[in-house]
Amino acid sequence: MSNQELKEFMGWFKWVLIGLMILVVAGLVVLSIFQYKKKNIKPTKFIAVTGVFGALATILYVLVPDFGLGFTAPWLKVHLDEIPIFLVGYMYGPLPAIMVTLIKTAIKLPMTSTAGVGELGDFVFTMVFVLPAVMIYERKRKLSSVFVGLGLSTAAHVLFAMIANVYIMVPFYSYLYGMPIESLEGMCSAIIPAISGDNWLWLYALIMVLPMNLIKDAIVIAVVLLLYKRLHILIERIGTNNEVKENAQS
Repeated sequence: MSNQELKEFMGWFKWVLIGLMILVVAGLVVLSIFQYKKKNIKPTKFIAVTGVFGALATILYVLVPDFGLGFTAPWLKVHLDEIPIFLVGYMYGPLPAIMVTLIKTAIKLPMTSTAGVGELGDFVFTMVFVLPAVMIYERKRKLSSVFVGLGLSTAAHVLFAMIANVYIMVPFYSYLYGMPIESLEGMCSAIIPAISGDNWLWLYALIMVLPMNLIKDAIVIAVVLLLYKRLHILIERIGTNNEVKENAQS
């Protein structure tokens, strides 16, 4: 694909992508609101919890440096901001998880170096990874639901990441930085020589994107499983103590 063809492609495809993302996110928000109405959570508690976990996600997304894994392209980085998003989602449902993701994305946008596309991509990747697991657990709060949800979320996230990198992210970064696709191929083949030829983008997705996302998702899941129960009990105790004090004062 020539630079001119790539420019024309990105010109119309970005609007298709943005439209689809808006529809997907809007649908998820509507589903989340219906689920959230079943919960008896006070507005003050919702605001406090969303603010705390939004701050944690922002710290991990903005302040903690992301890192590569050594065998991937330099633009493939690992960041662990999905940990607090998973935790708040498991504790209070998908709507707070969406709000926390929006908070960390909105704070990062003024510092973007990708015209906001990188942040938009991160937002969608996070939603694809977190929401299926959270929604499945929300319907049946059982250990089996946790593992089923995490398995489906990981599969959806990895597949989505591969397709998005092949058809969206790599062409976009080529266009954004004025680098021919061939230059990006050269960067990948310099790390892993097998990534070359006519199908190099799919080889890149299989050899770099797939394992990197599996490793990153495994780290996130392991930390979430270690922290969830203890943190949930702690927050519920704090909330119960506060409610007791409020009732005593009244």
